[in-house]
Amino acid sequence: MVKSGYFEYPTHQKMYNVVIDYYVKYKSLPTDDVILEELKRIKSSTELLSDYKEELFAINEFDETSLAKEEYYLEKVEEFAQAQSLKDAICKSVTLLDQKDYSAISEEIRNALSVGRNVDLGLNYFEDVQGRWGRLSEEGGSKDFRTPFESLNEALDGGLASKELSMVVAPPGVGKSLFLANQAARSVIDGKNVVYVSLEMSEDRIAQRLDSIFTRFRQEELGSNVGEVESRLKVIQQQGSKVGKLRIKEFPTKRLTVAGLRAYLNQLRNYHDFVPDVVVIDYLELLLADASMPEYQAQERTAQELRGFATEYDCLVWTATQTNREGKKVDVITDAELADSYGKIRVCDLVFSINQSEAEFDRGEARLFIMKSRNGKARFIIPISIDYTRLVIAQRKG
Repeated sequence: MVKSGYFEYPTHQKMYNVVIDYYVKYKSLPTDDVILEELKRIKSSTELLSDYKEELFAINEFDETSLAKEEYYLEKVEEFAQAQSLKDAICKSVTLLDQKDYSAISEEIRNALSVGRNVDLGLNYFEDVQGRWGRLSEEGGSKDFRTPFESLNEALDGGLASKELSMVVAPPGVGKSLFLANQAARSVIDGKNVVYVSLEMSEDRIAQRLDSIFTRFRQEELGSNVGEVESRLKVIQQQGSKVGKLRIKEFPTKRLTVAGLRAYLNQLRNYHDFVPDVVVIDYLELLLADASMPEYQAQERTAQELRGFATEYDCLVWTATQTNREGKKVDVITDAELADSYGKIRVCDLVFSINQSEAEFDRGEARLFIMKSRNGKARFIIPISIDYTRLVIAQRKG
């Protein structure tokens, strides 16, 4: 975590380098004599060796009994490294700002914010076989993010997992945002903390949709039954730990980047101790993409960033995307209707399209086509019903 440049004084920087270099080479700590001998070699001609001897003397006066509080000192080192790395990133960002290299600024800040003691070197495959299978099968394990459709959950062997990216595909006006609202409600009922990011509709309008989904009031009934809506929502909340929390956040269209999304989640964690299990982004094309790229490449890059975001924050990400013009003409939307934009689903773990004819719309029906499933069956259709008065989407029987 710590770099020599983080120290304010050159004496501390050089002493730190001597200790680290010696340890890397010999896997033990150097004695005072070794430190002084090495300092003779690297100190400048204007520096006095006596200054370094005074520093060593001060260190040796340290009360060793206090080292029993190891965790305290480790936390102090971590705080020091985090603060200094952030200062370093901010200083570098000033130059990058002049160069208008905003992506590099984002990378510098992100790397600084990731400094910490939690080091995960991955799974040693041949060790702890029982342990890893226990983690997979234990209650509330990794694949416990259900969709509103049981046939899809079965095909996914129970559901989705954290660190995954899922996407719904549909032409304009067919129900992408409506599905995302239903998915958010499903996750909350299942005990997951959810952040719903709206890039098109206001927070109050999204909440109004969710009012109907949670309480089953018709949209036109909500205004005259606000008290009853509140009562029903309180009953849902009183189910205790089984019910998650939900936060809705509106951002201006084409203003939010994935880096901005990270900053928002960091604020939620720091100010409200809120860490989401599921992040819903409504929807992909409304995020700010790299204007220097063709649109289809920019969308692919954004999808890649969202996939990395899901891994970084250990959450499930849901989003939606639109088809090309051919999507309105076909009976079943497949990846062919994405044309040059196919790359945006390449990094997804689950992708399905919502398909609906005019006759199906009149009957409140539609069909899901599972375009891609990295963890289960794909290329099949699930019939669904859409209650346009209560905005509830569910799997249709038969």
